[in-house]
Amino acid sequence: MTAVEPSTSRSMDDLIEPMGTGAFRAVEPLQVAAMLESQGLSDRIARERYGHDDVFSLAEAAYTHIRTLDRPRPPVAEAPLKRARPLAQMLHGLLYGLPAALLPAASGLVGARWLMPGLVLTTGLGWVIGSGAAHLAYTLVGRGYPRSAGRVLRTGLLLGVLGATAMAGLLALAMGGPLALVALCVTQLAFQIASGMLLFYRRELWLGVIMLPAVIAGIAYIGLADRWVGLLAVCVGVVCVAGVVGAALLLTLAQGEPAAAEPPLRRLSRSHLRGLLPALAWATLTALFLLQAEARYVLDRSDIAVAGAGLVLGMGLLEYRAHRFDDEARASVRDVCYPADFTRRGRWLVAKGLLTCLAALSVLSALPLVFLHVTGGITAESVTMAVAHVTVGGAYFVAFLLANQGKVIHLCLAQAAALAVHPTGRLLLPGGGSAQADVLLFAAAALLFLLILLVLMSRGLRDVRKYR
Repeated sequence: MTAVEPSTSRSMDDLIEPMGTGAFRAVEPLQVAAMLESQGLSDRIARERYGHDDVFSLAEAAYTHIRTLDRPRPPVAEAPLKRARPLAQMLHGLLYGLPAALLPAASGLVGARWLMPGLVLTTGLGWVIGSGAAHLAYTLVGRGYPRSAGRVLRTGLLLGVLGATAMAGLLALAMGGPLALVALCVTQLAFQIASGMLLFYRRELWLGVIMLPAVIAGIAYIGLADRWVGLLAVCVGVVCVAGVVGAALLLTLAQGEPAAAEPPLRRLSRSHLRGLLPALAWATLTALFLLQAEARYVLDRSDIAVAGAGLVLGMGLLEYRAHRFDDEARASVRDVCYPADFTRRGRWLVAKGLLTCLAALSVLSALPLVFLHVTGGITAESVTMAVAHVTVGGAYFVAFLLANQGKVIHLCLAQAAALAVHPTGRLLLPGGGSAQADVLLFAAAALLFLLILLVLMSRGLRDVRKYR
């Protein structure tokens, strides 16, 4: 075997040159090792070409060599910017669920047999359009185009309202429902998208204050059960939602300087179409997975339908824990020396976040079950549905982490696999149409979804560059 010569200064310069200016922004050898591995440099190449035992030893030598070069280095921040906002983000689920206080009054006005199917359809539509608009808006803000981001959000709101009008109108004609159904469905979708816009601009307090009168009116109807109080509650709710929409529109118009020159929105949107399509597909699949599981029970099995309420209330907690993981992961990169150390710590952070989410969702999901127990309506199917939603919540926590890594296509494939179990299994398996078999299939699909995402996340922790 030919002896390996140690690396010289010239060979070290040749090694550093392909990394460009990124090498001079490195604050530790671990970052240099990640850059070398991304260029395909293996332990074998490190030994045979540069005379080092492995990539990490070579990275330490390269980092030492970089520090001796006479090139300006940017100042190192004392700590990475934190994305987690505990109270605000944990309240997101509750804020999204504020219109639920008006459901009894709205149902008494138009009838649950008309209202619930309409709300399921418009919720799915709002989920897809709102998610797609937010994805594109975040991208544009990141590129320095806040006014274009505002236009995207306004366009999403308009498309959602038009779509909800057409969808609810067709439903009312097909089922012989009242015209008030169209107005209520449009109002619900307008709140769904406009509230997302307020949260996009971090105006959680605005949303809560504007909707407070509607919540009070809805609770008053529940206590009094008077038809005129119900009509008043619905009218107050419509006015409050109009206030939410107005506040959201004003925020989108207030972004950026009026004279700021930004490229045409059509050109900006076209350049991000490749990233937008997977995001829309992911939103569509998630909406389909959850809503189809609950839609068949909203009229005749309310015990099963309300069992998933804990997941809605806990969505803000999932969002917060995902941001908390990102903050802790970026801090860990500064503390460890080797990718293997980060991978081990990252797995612990994932496990800690997942267990926290599962525990919190279990507590929140127990609330509707306690109500069902007190009222004598609890069943084995409702308990199974609640457990399934807790599992789905754990999966969505991991999904948030993967989405932050840009692995949206992987998420779509994992969600498609869960859909292959449910509802496909319900249609193919003997007896799959019964409520008991259906909720068990949904729980199995949720568990499969979670396991697939955990495998993807475990592999994703090896790419340290995603967390710098």
